[in-house]
Amino acid sequence: MTNVLTVASYIEDTLKLPRYDSKKLQKLVYFAQAWSIAWTGKKIFTDDFEAWPDGPVVRELFRIQKHYDLPAYDGSLPQHEREIVDSVLAYYGRLGHQDLIDLTHEHLPWVEARAGLPPTAPSRNHLRDETLRNFYTERAISDTDGPTRQTSLFVLTDESAEAIGDVVSSEWEETLSLLAKA
Repeated sequence: MTNVLTVASYIEDTLKLPRYDSKKLQKLVYFAQAWSIAWTGKKIFTDDFEAWPDGPVVRELFRIQKHYDLPAYDGSLPQHEREIVDSVLAYYGRLGHQDLIDLTHEHLPWVEARAGLPPTAPSRNHLRDETLRNFYTERAISDTDGPTRQTSLFVLTDESAEAIGDVVSSEWEETLSLLAKA
């Protein structure tokens, strides 16, 4: 699984974000994770988001950004994850950090995690993965205010189709054999 620092480095490198724009970076990392969960059912990275007063934050990313420069992007983000992040950047990347904060404050995952807290109160409450999945999946299905997923085309040759077929056949060989005997 990809590391949150890899995603953050990719975003910082792609948008040429200045080091001081940590709030914008945190929110773009958040939206990348949220839309990945909505579109694929999977997280890009394992870190959880906490419901801080200025929106969702990955504590480890905050700690690194506070004391160090992010590592340079090393090209290790897999293509399918890069496409998700690129989709998020195409939609949200032009917004400033305050606009992104305002958006997260309108969305249920952050609102739910902040329930009962004063606006400026610190919090280590985690945003729930289930709420992220439900909220952003609903938005994706209803085509409401969100990015459009970019995907690259994959050309399937006869050779690659045969190779895929061989892999699938070998994975299912035992099961198919049992069914044939039934």
